[in-house]
Amino acid sequence: MIQATVIIPAWNSESTLRASVESALAQTEVFIEIIVVDDCSTDGTRAVAGDLADAHSQVRALTLARNGGPAAARNAALATAKGVWVAVLDADDKFCTGRLAALTEFGDRAGADIVCDGLVMHDAARDTRRTAVPAFDGDPEARDWTLGDYIAGNMHGAKGLSLGYLKPIFRRSFLLTHGMRYDETLRNGEDFHFVLEALARGAVMRYRADPGYVYSVGQISISHRLNPDHAEALAHADLAFVARHERVLDAGSAAMMRQRARSILDLASAEAALAALRHGKPVAAARALWRRRRATYRFLRQLAEAAATRLHRH
Repeated sequence: MIQATVIIPAWNSESTLRASVESALAQTEVFIEIIVVDDCSTDGTRAVAGDLADAHSQVRALTLARNGGPAAARNAALATAKGVWVAVLDADDKFCTGRLAALTEFGDRAGADIVCDGLVMHDAARDTRRTAVPAFDGDPEARDWTLGDYIAGNMHGAKGLSLGYLKPIFRRSFLLTHGMRYDETLRNGEDFHFVLEALARGAVMRYRADPGYVYSVGQISISHRLNPDHAEALAHADLAFVARHERVLDAGSAAMMRQRARSILDLASAEAALAALRHGKPVAAARALWRRRRATYRFLRQLAEAAATRLHRH
């Protein structure tokens, strides 16, 4: 019996993929399969994945016909997964030794459908590691997480690391029963929405504080990874979730989701204005802010932060 399927979506990850796969292969006391999905990379990722599959019977390599983003890559792997549990691993991250055995045992004992654990934040540039504190009100280990808990822990300004960065494992039977798939219209926040949808459908979610997932800190820089179009898609997905699940959302959770969508749209407008400035188009920047004037404060703050960063470097 395959106890866990490890899903690794990979795009232009030739320099990090091998170490990620090896961290999964090193898991003990649990029988696993590993599915690497090359998301139409333009570097040597596909070759690395093929070499790993040739060398290890637990590894399978899939290749998408076109670039679809991490959601599409994860869905392709989910369609062929055989494990009792499904774990997602990003191609530049790693598992700590013994993580999967600990989480699957904890999940089975707790009767959970989703189990997450602590993160080790690894900054390769500075060669530092720290354990993150999640944005959870109260003791995150003491009870099942509610939909409201998860939404609150993903709000802008929440104290601690946004819960959307956690990398849970999922009971595959729950995913199959509810026809769960990642939203392929999203290039950001697909993890958040996948967990959100599962909770809305009655999933039991538990947390084990021991850090077991090593997260590449470079991923967290939203200014590095945010595309205004992707942010708008995420905001629209937030609002669509509220409309779809009005019956299970309490008033406070619905209000938080709408507030989150507004904040993301502000951020998208601010990023669009900054991008226009970087390309020497001040009129386009002004137009972006005029269309959403409440984004002006965020734009000015990000502009000041960017200027401060440049001064610091010099």
